[in-house]
Amino acid sequence: MSVIRSIVAAAVISAAFVAPAFAREVYTIKLSAPVAAQTRIIALNTIWDCEGDTCLARADHGVNVRSCRQFVRQADGLRIVSYGAANEQLSADEVARCNGETYQASSGQSGQ
Repeated sequence: MSVIRSIVAAAVISAAFVAPAFAREVYTIKLSAPVAAQTRIIALNTIWDCEGDTCLARADHGVNVRSCRQFVRQADGLRIVSYGAANEQLSADEVARCNGETYQASSGQSGQ
């Protein structure tokens, strides 16, 4: 009987450590203009559901300019104003680079 208890206990403990590995953080993209209809965009093997000026996904990649640019490419050039997760966002300079612009740090303005 104790062997069965040991196996069950090991399985429960293993599951407790594996579950967080499968949990992916929700990423949010804010668009500069709302989409006309609910839209689904696939970029870097991530499915983004966009409604209004917000797109949401459970991404398995990091918050970086590369993944942001891939989204912009797949979204036919939609312009974004923010990209990231609750604990990590792209900076204004990184968002400008994502959109294919330059960022003027002195004025806080982005331009082409």
